[in-house]
Amino acid sequence: MPVLDLQSDVIYGPINSRRLGRSLGINLLPITHKLCTFDCIYCQYGSSQTASLTESETGFPSVDEVLRKVETALGQQPAPDYLTFSGNGEPTLHPYFPEIVAEVRRLRDRLCPDTRLAILSNSSRVSEPEIKKAVEQLDDPIMKLDAGDPETLASINRPLAGVAFEEIIAGLRAMPRLIIQSMIVTGPVQNVEGEAHETWLKALVYLAPQRVQIYSAERPAAETGVERVPRQVLKRLARNAEQRTGVSVTAY
Repeated sequence: MPVLDLQSDVIYGPINSRRLGRSLGINLLPITHKLCTFDCIYCQYGSSQTASLTESETGFPSVDEVLRKVETALGQQPAPDYLTFSGNGEPTLHPYFPEIVAEVRRLRDRLCPDTRLAILSNSSRVSEPEIKKAVEQLDDPIMKLDAGDPETLASINRPLAGVAFEEIIAGLRAMPRLIIQSMIVTGPVQNVEGEAHETWLKALVYLAPQRVQIYSAERPAAETGVERVPRQVLKRLARNAEQRTGVSVTAY
């Protein structure tokens, strides 16, 4: 089965999300290719062969374009439950991400104050002060953590060189109102049991997030062999994780 098409504009949706209700997506990434610091084996957009952290990347929407399109979308429909930064990769890679967050927040406050702001981030840049400060301005900082050790991070998320597990953990530990999202997969590479699962549980204890959202691969994946964890197993894992960590864990 082929991977999904990339988002073709800054605004997409609204999407009826199990976690976020009626969510209007904001894509800050290029529309021609996925741009991410991870190359997750389960990614619905395929592999990140063109991913880069260099300043020479082009194709990002301008700040003015983002704000104009967000304002237009909010004026054309009922207020969504969420405005969600996500899209064709890692949203914090936009060179003006902090400025965009601040301006979108002002738009939200003026046009739809009951709408919440969220991000779906892979957590790779959370230790950078300007990124952390920007993410803290959002109501729901939903940050990825699929792995509790560097080896599992390397096998499932396949980060770019320079992305360090220890820095991710340190950044998440310092994040207020932290929400963790974790993809649980099985197959040749897995985090559903054994040492990979145990270290993930230990990381949750250490991070003590407000809550944890676990889910599994239900869409086309970048790599063959990625297997979905059945819902009844996810529910059991959520109950066990909650008992062992003292954190609220919900299976989606």
